[in-house]
Amino acid sequence: MAPGTQARLVCEWPELNLGEVVTIIRYDATQGYFVRTNSSLEEKWIPAHVLSNYNRKPWSFRFRKPSRRSIDGNTIQESHLPEGPLPEFRDKLKDITVQSGTKVVLKCRVKNCGQVTKQSWKKLEPNLCILRNGRFLLGENDEGVAMLSIDNVKSSDSGTYSFTIINDYGSVSCSAVLTVTNNYPPLLEPKIQVISCSSVLLEWESDNYNQFIVEYCKLGTGEWISPNNNHPVNSQSFTVESLIPGETYSFRIMATLNKIVSLPSVAVTLPVADNLRWQQEQFKRRYIELEEIDRGRFSVVRLARDRGTGMEVALKQVTRRKQSHHITQAEYSLLAGMQHLNIIRSLALFDNAPVKGPHLFKYICEKGEYTEHDVKTYTRQLMSALQWLHQNNIAHLDVKPENVMIDLSTTSTPILKLVDFGDSVNTSKNVILPPACLEFASPELVLGQPVGKHTDYWAAGVFLYVLLSGVSPFLDDSMEETTANILKCDYCFPDDYFHNVSNEAKELISKLLVLVPSQRMDLETCLESVWMKEGHSSSVIPSARLKTFMQRRHPMNVPTTPTSPIYYNEHMF
Repeated sequence: MAPGTQARLVCEWPELNLGEVVTIIRYDATQGYFVRTNSSLEEKWIPAHVLSNYNRKPWSFRFRKPSRRSIDGNTIQESHLPEGPLPEFRDKLKDITVQSGTKVVLKCRVKNCGQVTKQSWKKLEPNLCILRNGRFLLGENDEGVAMLSIDNVKSSDSGTYSFTIINDYGSVSCSAVLTVTNNYPPLLEPKIQVISCSSVLLEWESDNYNQFIVEYCKLGTGEWISPNNNHPVNSQSFTVESLIPGETYSFRIMATLNKIVSLPSVAVTLPVADNLRWQQEQFKRRYIELEEIDRGRFSVVRLARDRGTGMEVALKQVTRRKQSHHITQAEYSLLAGMQHLNIIRSLALFDNAPVKGPHLFKYICEKGEYTEHDVKTYTRQLMSALQWLHQNNIAHLDVKPENVMIDLSTTSTPILKLVDFGDSVNTSKNVILPPACLEFASPELVLGQPVGKHTDYWAAGVFLYVLLSGVSPFLDDSMEETTANILKCDYCFPDDYFHNVSNEAKELISKLLVLVPSQRMDLETCLESVWMKEGHSSSVIPSARLKTFMQRRHPMNVPTTPTSPIYYNEHMF
């Protein structure tokens, strides 16, 4: 047919209907006719056998008997169809049954693809639909591979799927049934036995599967790794080696048959060294654990007594599943270098810097009242400790009542001790941390901005505010409202709580609680302020409000018995 001729489709073609009229643009012996559809003006290649002249009667898709005619006495044979090989399947689609939630790939191989082909994937049952996520990879030797991938299959994906391929000479199809089931038996999580500081033995039971893949995940990574490069295990036990001492791991197994995965095992923290049990026995022989003093995010602080000397110390027990050994070791190393009267110091790992006494706020609450002069004494000691840290390029970053204790063992004058350096950082580094305690958190902590010395300035201002009033400056009915108050620096000095407090004390607080970090008063200037240097109001402050403050932060229903195993990394404050 010449260019410009109107032609009609005599059989279906992808995205075109039987009988649709097109306009011939040009012809190629290999590719067929390049046409423009009259309905959408779309241009595409169509094999010759699909088209018939528009002015002729449409012919059914059947082979006609060849006709014979004579030219100059010679007989020739005409054929109405171009001759060539139809596509042929080397490997057809196969029926498959899979477990819901897994990935399935339907695949077949085709030869005699030709240069121009059309392919389509369809789901035939229960409802006919065209699938757009199939792929066809054309290889060498006129062959190709068709693939249809379905991730996270569901029961509704069950049905009959077909693949059709068309070349210049015709089309072929094949189909298969996909069955998605939820009836595969589950796989129980493995049991763990710690063999050494770097290896564990996994054991599990299964009557339904014979081969397994073993995987482990280190706490905090979220990545599951196969210790033997995904090689199948043909037994129901496996030893995982080359783990990191002191780290926490969870383990799981997967059936190779259908990729069923067990639940993760309980998390197991490996000992730092093989002599850890000996160290724990030595600790038990040395100390008697008494009552609980406080709880932190990753630790429990208890009162303990040295069996030999009778000296009472503060014992910090770190749960190793929540805080890794290298962080605990870093805190210990930091404390070992402390040389300030108001900062605890570790002398050994059983960090035995003795403190005989309670937390500062608890100590004050046991009295009926205290004075502004007492607050000045404690605040001076706290700021002196923080200033010394800052001079050594260390920011504490977790100043709050629970981290300030009183040592009553040495002199008649109580000595404040700043404790818990788990969040401390080197101020020369650009560090971002989440708030450890929202009530005492600065705006930069809340906003996820870099922290530093200025963060301690803010916390010291909140600490002073609470000591003078017994109430929190930014606390509101919800976490969202409290956060909003911090970000707006929305606080005041209500007369109900501050009517007897000196103006100099309130002025000092106002210079610490400033939104812009660079505009906050540094601690050296605070220690030289008028309130610190001169004897002003010695107004009496009732301790009842402070007692209410502490009861809110530590209600009586807080559990006092640890519910998980503890490795003893003791910090004696």
